[in-house]
Amino acid sequence: MEDAQVDERLYELALRSQAGVDMDDIQAGLQNAKLENIVNAINRLLASGKLELLQKGNKVLYKGVSAQELEILGGLDIEERLIYKLIENSGNEGIWIRTLKLKSNLPQTVVTRHIKTLEQKNLIKSVKSIKFPTRKVYMLVQFTPSTDITGGPWYTDQEMDTDFIDQLANQCYQFIHAYSFPRHKPDSIYSANHTKYPTASQVRSFIIDNRISNVDLATEHIEQLLTMLIYDGKIEKVSPSFDLGMGPGSGGSQGEWMYRAIRISSKDSPLTDIPCGRCPVATRCNDSGDITPTTCEYLAKWLSY
Repeated sequence: MEDAQVDERLYELALRSQAGVDMDDIQAGLQNAKLENIVNAINRLLASGKLELLQKGNKVLYKGVSAQELEILGGLDIEERLIYKLIENSGNEGIWIRTLKLKSNLPQTVVTRHIKTLEQKNLIKSVKSIKFPTRKVYMLVQFTPSTDITGGPWYTDQEMDTDFIDQLANQCYQFIHAYSFPRHKPDSIYSANHTKYPTASQVRSFIIDNRISNVDLATEHIEQLLTMLIYDGKIEKVSPSFDLGMGPGSGGSQGEWMYRAIRISSKDSPLTDIPCGRCPVATRCNDSGDITPTTCEYLAKWLSY
């Protein structure tokens, strides 16, 4: 097998594996090539930048560098490449400038200069972290920051958007409440085997279909809102039910938890349980005399509810 063929086959093999290939993988993929030719091909590809050397434990791996990345790296000097690769390896978590300094073993001023160069070339971007508001982390421009960095949909400009959370939680509650009690008898409740309470995915569909939020919300985000409503005592979880011979019930599809609203009794509400309304001596109550609002122990208890 000619040297050019070995180079091409080895490069294609390394490109196919995102994790990289070791010598055993290469020899298995190039069975007709001699070990000496394989070693020479690896050295040529490393020298040209088409292969990247990785260390995983005690194992040496070779990873193919795409043509697009080769074009990017071709315009960078050695130190800039090092900073770029460190930032790339940090993924969507990003990397702090002090960590870049430690891993690259370059002076702070040099690291800062290379970061500015990479930003000017639109290869990297800086992102503020909600965990460390005074820090910036750097990542490749094509990466979307993780929720650990941005806080997810509940944060705007690194600040928790409580108004948005409350409004969205209220919409979730209203939707669940509408399916929690019989419409023809709103004062009654469904039987114990009722399986048509909403699930988190159904609540999400309601939010999306009605364009209640411009933010892209996943089911896990809706579950966070529902958990908040559970702690607020407004809804409760209902175990998914299965109809005999029919699979999951229509409410708890694919074994999802369902949610139903908790009915708030008027007896528990201080606004609808004013003691004056049922006081037997209310007609004798006035500003002076034995019975007055200021001396009424029941009114004082209600006002301190």
